[in-house]
Amino acid sequence: MPHLPSYWVLLADGHNARLLEGTRPFSDLHGVEGGVIEPALAHRFAHDVDTDRPGRSYSSADGTRSAIEPGEDPIRAEERAFAEDLAQRLDHAARGGKYDRLIIAAPPRFLGDIRTVLGASARAKLNAAIDKDFVKLPAADLPKALMAAIGF
Repeated sequence: MPHLPSYWVLLADGHNARLLEGTRPFSDLHGVEGGVIEPALAHRFAHDVDTDRPGRSYSSADGTRSAIEPGEDPIRAEERAFAEDLAQRLDHAARGGKYDRLIIAAPPRFLGDIRTVLGASARAKLNAAIDKDFVKLPAADLPKALMAAIGF
């Protein structure tokens, strides 16, 4: 009997992730280490991260004070940090031989964040990158959606 390759399937958005494993046609998917991965900092709104008022600074030229705006949206920064965490987990597992092939499904912007920081080991096993949000898709609908998205 031929060996079926093991797949890891990462379903993620900027705030939640599900990590599943199984073989194609994905009818036997089950969670890896519980299956649900939450970001270390789970803030939903910028006001949960920022203060109500921007910081203030003195101008070096004339001594006047002015507001300082943050360089990046704090929620966006948390999403990028979450993408880095997920990419590190995937790469570490790939180097350890925990899976043969990888599928990542995420909204386009977050998928780009993950692909940018994905290590060489995980990138070598990447079988499909799907620019759709399947995080909240019911488990019963997932096999059909995955098979349609990757074209099998």
